[in-house]
Amino acid sequence: MPDYGQYKRPQDVRFEDIPWGSVKKFIPPILIIIFVIITGYTAFYTVKANEEAVILRFGSYKETVGPGLHTKVPYGIDRVLKGEVKRIYNEEFGFRTELRGYSSMIDDVREEKLMLTADINSAEVHWVIRYKIKALEEYFFNVRNVRETIRDVSQATMRTLVGDRSIDEVLTVGRTEIEQKSKEDIQRILDSYKCGIDIQTVLLKGVNPPEPVKDAFNAVNQAIQVRDRIINEAEGQRNKILPAAEGKKQQVIKEAEGYRIRRVNEATGDVKAFQAVYEEYKKAEDVTRRRLYLETMSKVIPNCEKLYIIDKDIKGLLPMFEINAEGVKK
Repeated sequence: MPDYGQYKRPQDVRFEDIPWGSVKKFIPPILIIIFVIITGYTAFYTVKANEEAVILRFGSYKETVGPGLHTKVPYGIDRVLKGEVKRIYNEEFGFRTELRGYSSMIDDVREEKLMLTADINSAEVHWVIRYKIKALEEYFFNVRNVRETIRDVSQATMRTLVGDRSIDEVLTVGRTEIEQKSKEDIQRILDSYKCGIDIQTVLLKGVNPPEPVKDAFNAVNQAIQVRDRIINEAEGQRNKILPAAEGKKQQVIKEAEGYRIRRVNEATGDVKAFQAVYEEYKKAEDVTRRRLYLETMSKVIPNCEKLYIIDKDIKGLLPMFEINAEGVKK
């Protein structure tokens, strides 16, 4: 074999040539380091702020822990199942929304949205359920597929509520009642299944008549809106006029009461004054009679344009003109 100098082929290393004596002293520290790494990796875990974690020991539920750094029995003895308990989950019915960049695509699901009402009409119902996980251990272990269970219960409940109402109720005044009643019924059924779910709200995104009769129903809705507007305007006028009339009535009543009290007081005062005069009159009837006569004549005579002096025994009337006319006028 030719000699290549410094580029000559190195000799093959044989297994028995390895210095095992010097290598063996590094094996225990390496094993200890590996043991510590594996133990630390399997003994510690972190739960995020919006999560909770369920601990299983030998496959059996042990406890539920909150956010933070926790320890567990390593080497697979304890298993950790995490869930986002503060997240709001959405389930859409009658449509699907998929985000693609800045746009959205809506795809109708005909089987979910088409429902039969109590008066044998059909309506297209779109709704959304928003829920949270309230008991993580129930969510993981009591129901095989919680999401499908929620969808099935929601559809059954909504079809029952819509089927108990007429098409007019479903399209107009009954929507709020359906939302509230469906939320209560879905929550009650899921609680009986122990799903660990808390229904936050049920929203009817749209209740529409089928396409062939949509124009007729829209016309009805417009007529109902006009009717409600007229009723609201009439109620506003009534609320404006009635308080004013009520105030006017109270004002007239108060004025009449005041007038009555004033007249009663005046009449009472006049009676008391007359009684006082009468008492004085009875003490000296002749003097009082003459005084009253003279006071009356002093008020009447100055208002006469002409004065006639007549004797009580006169047989005829002879006017005496311009006699003391100036004095009479005074």
